[in-house]
Order: sequence, then C-alpha cells, then structure tokens
Amino acid sequence: MSRMPGRSARAMFAIGALAVLASACGGGRKENEFRMTTESFTIRVAVDPAPPKAVEQITWTVVVMDKETGRPVDMGEGRIFASSRDGKNISNGFARTDRVGTYTTKLFFVTAGTWAMGIQFRRDSTQVLERTQDWMQDVRSGDEPGEYTLPSVSPVPTDSAKPDSTRPDTSPPEGAAPPR
Repeated sequence: MSRMPGRSARAMFAIGALAVLASACGGGRKENEFRMTTESFTIRVAVDPAPPKAVEQITWTVVVMDKETGRPVDMGEGRIFASSRDGKNISNGFARTDRVGTYTTKLFFVTAGTWAMGIQFRRDSTQVLERTQDWMQDVRSGDEPGEYTLPSVSPVPTDSAKPDSTRPDTSPPEGAAPPR
C-alpha cells in the first residue's frame, strides 16, 4: 500500500504535464485566428496585423470547410463586412488563393474603436449567402494620414580625395567637349 501514493503522484504529474503541453500547442491554431460557423460551413478567420489598426490595409484570410464532410470549399463566394458605432460601414469580397478553400481580402478601418463584424459565404452563386454570428472587433489607433515616422537614415560619409568604387564614373571621356 505504500506504493500507491507514489504511483498516484507520478500519474498526476504526467497528466498535468500533458495538460500543459496541450494548452501550449493550442491545437495548431494561430494566436490571431478564430473559428466561426454557419449552417453549412466551418470558417477559420485570421487577421494580419492583429489586432487591426485604423487607417491601414488589414488582410483577412478565411479557410472555409464543409461542416458535414470536413472538406475545403473551393470556388465559393463571400464577403466580410463591418459597422462602427458612429455609423461607418465597410465591406469587401473574398478572392480565392492558391490554397484550396482559402480566401483573402483587405479592409480599411477609417476610425479606431469597436466594430461589429460578420461574414457571409456560399458554395456558389446558386446558393443563398449564409451568415456567421456577428462579433465585436477592437480596432486600435493607427498613424494619421500624413503623420508617420520615416525610418532614420544616416548619411554615408564621402571623401572627395578618394574615388568611391561603388559610384559610376560620370566624368566626360577624355578629349570630349564639355557639356553645355
């Protein structure tokens, strides 16, 4: 009976270690990715950059799978849309990528704040658009138009006495008339 507590402790340690590993892996899902569903589809949504910023082009990538078969849905049609609290509305259609079942689009949030968002998708133009449940998306402030910081550039020192081998020779050929 003295062996049971040791086995129990080892078993609990192993279970705990497995739980930590499983949570660290995250099931293969990226940090900026979440899942949505409709009646017929499971949709993985990723945003880049995450979190999105106002006044920047934000790339949205969706992977659409048939809910019943688990197979990717290629040749589908869809769009993503958003509305801000102050009445601004944006939307854009999805474009197919070279990966089966994967679509991408860009959105331009004109203001920072909380936006109500949703996705509509259909297998083809003969089907009705199915809508995901709407979600709330926080959009952070970005740089204002015209107010951005240029990367710092340090001047390259030049020595007029020593020719720079990386610069082309722009002097006129010997014996040529000087430029007017």
